Amino acid sequence: MATTTKLRPARKFGPGYFIREQMEYRNWTQEDLSEVMGITPKHLNKILQDKQALTIEMSKVLAEVFETSPQYWLNLDANYRLWLETEKSEKEIQAEIKAKIYERMPVRDMIHKGWLPDFSDTKALYQNVLTFWGQDELDFAELDRRTAPLLARKSESYNQYNAAYAYTWYHKAMQTAPSYKVADYNREALIALYNQLNEFTLLENGYNVFIQKLNEAGVIFFVLPHLQKTYLDGAAFFSGSNPVIVYTGRYKRIDNFWFTVAHEIGHILNHLNTPDTFFVDNFNEKEINELEEDANHHASCKLKHEEIYTYLKPKLNYLSVQAIVDCSNKLHIHPAVIIGKLAHEKTISYANQSLFNENVLELIDPDFIN
Repeated sequence: MATTTKLRPARKFGPGYFIREQMEYRNWTQEDLSEVMGITPKHLNKILQDKQALTIEMSKVLAEVFETSPQYWLNLDANYRLWLETEKSEKEIQAEIKAKIYERMPVRDMIHKGWLPDFSDTKALYQNVLTFWGQDELDFAELDRRTAPLLARKSESYNQYNAAYAYTWYHKAMQTAPSYKVADYNREALIALYNQLNEFTLLENGYNVFIQKLNEAGVIFFVLPHLQKTYLDGAAFFSGSNPVIVYTGRYKRIDNFWFTVAHEIGHILNHLNTPDTFFVDNFNEKEINELEEDANHHASCKLKHEEIYTYLKPKLNYLSVQAIVDCSNKLHIHPAVIIGKLAHEKTISYANQSLFNENVLELIDPDFIN
């Protein structure tokens, strides 16, 4: 990879440059030299522009005209042609490295989000990417190794899913987390907060109150938009000694926010067993492992999914908005969470998800949005 960071050597000059030097020394025009050499001006012009390789015969003619050896002109021409081939190979190398970067990072999306500066050439792109990854040299094999845990994902659009892009998003999340300062992690405080989660869904400004409580329990929270072809809803991992919850706002719905937060807290309390463990989540995945099923179970319990279904089951054939409101009051849970649960179970149409729902990104304190 070091090739991309080296400066290009000065342009190598072909025989044409040195022939023009000799012409200037003698104050000859192209017509003069073509007459002396016994070739047409058009033929000479191609030689002067190095568009035509020198033959042995032409090298002998030049040697006679300028009192040099034929070998001098043959060497100049051969070295120039070799340099041209090297230049072509350099361009191929640049294109190969650029392709490898684009395979692993959605460069244009990252520039649009301000995660990477724009670039003028491959060298500038390479340097920008080095800065993003915090490396002195890009090791694509190592990046691919880190991506491996994300390769088994299957979503509704899994043919479009790019695991390397997902790992790039996770790396950005890890970079962002230390900028948020919170209290020391208190597991007991988080458990107590988790058990009261449903009450916060009904509070005015409950999103920001809950985030503040998370911070007081030592949990970092922030919003980081997903990258193209990642289809991510959220993530959980450790930054130093503090657990982190990241919300992408992919769907921007109230029910999606609360389920994502509840799911990631489930991961923090039950599955983040080592500093290197991390979870990046897409709730539309067709196949999930036992840990994801367990986090879903904990989230469903805290959001009272079973109680919702039990309360509304007798009314499902003629479900009304008032029934949703009554259920909300009874179970102390936001109506949008109730509708989201029923829509996810295909009990009601997804079209109903617009009821009681607002753009949650407009409700979260901008300080938590990146």
